[in-house]
Amino acid sequence: MLEKIETFIVLADCSSFTETAKRLYCSQPTISNHIQQLEEMFKTTLFHRSGKTVQLTKQGEILLNYAKLMTELVDEASIKIKNVSQQELILSVYVSNYIAGYFFTDILKHFHVAFPKQLLEVYTHCYEDLVRCLREGRTNIAFMPIYAKDEYIHSQYDISVLFEDDFLLILPAGHPWALRKVIYCRDLQNQTILLPQSPYLQQYIAEQMEKHQVKVRFLQMSNFEMIKRAVKSQLGLAFLPYTTVAGDEKNGELEVRTVASLNLKRTNGFVVRKQAKLTPAEIAFCKDVERYFHATRSAL
Repeated sequence: MLEKIETFIVLADCSSFTETAKRLYCSQPTISNHIQQLEEMFKTTLFHRSGKTVQLTKQGEILLNYAKLMTELVDEASIKIKNVSQQELILSVYVSNYIAGYFFTDILKHFHVAFPKQLLEVYTHCYEDLVRCLREGRTNIAFMPIYAKDEYIHSQYDISVLFEDDFLLILPAGHPWALRKVIYCRDLQNQTILLPQSPYLQQYIAEQMEKHQVKVRFLQMSNFEMIKRAVKSQLGLAFLPYTTVAGDEKNGELEVRTVASLNLKRTNGFVVRKQAKLTPAEIAFCKDVERYFHATRSAL
């Protein structure tokens, strides 16, 4: 049908069966056959024939308007289908700044070895921006911290746990407490504790201090990296995942200690929108990330 419509549009444009056949690289009888079939379908004459030229009838003019609209719609559909097909070839991954910064270099290398032809786009965000991306439907999956008090995530998404972090006390190099065998919660009284922007993490640490009846001063920093710089500058102490400070401890720039009876933990994993149909690439990536963390935990 579309081929016949194309023949009709070209013939209406050049008013010649011979010229139409040249433009469409086919025989003149084929052109005549296409027009005849359209006229039979619509039960009307579409062209007035006068010698070697033709002219649209009123019915033909009506059909021409719709024929052009049909081809425009087909072209639009083709573009959209192509865009969707191209997008399906690209795997978009949404991940927290923390997981991306400290784990994704190894994860992406691991995935590329397993799936060398898979194209990847990686978007890193703070927790609140990741939740906004999920709410806006930009993604059905996100790799992120899991907070028990985030009701939206727990009600709308299936959660897969990947690993758990211990938040340890971070001290500047040479701090007197680094020489002590045991640090107690009461030692934190009136100390300045540096916190990241995450309201859930802020609330969690504040609740733990209150639980142990310890009054501290809280100062907010933008992220874990800024907190480390501030601790090195002796602006305060902090509780951070050991992964973020392992290199700094090794280099002697920071001290890392546990606090007796204080057990700060955070779960990390990925969330998948309930009832969402994942693409094969999304499924493969999630499974590969799970295998990576399983192997990492086993090694530890």
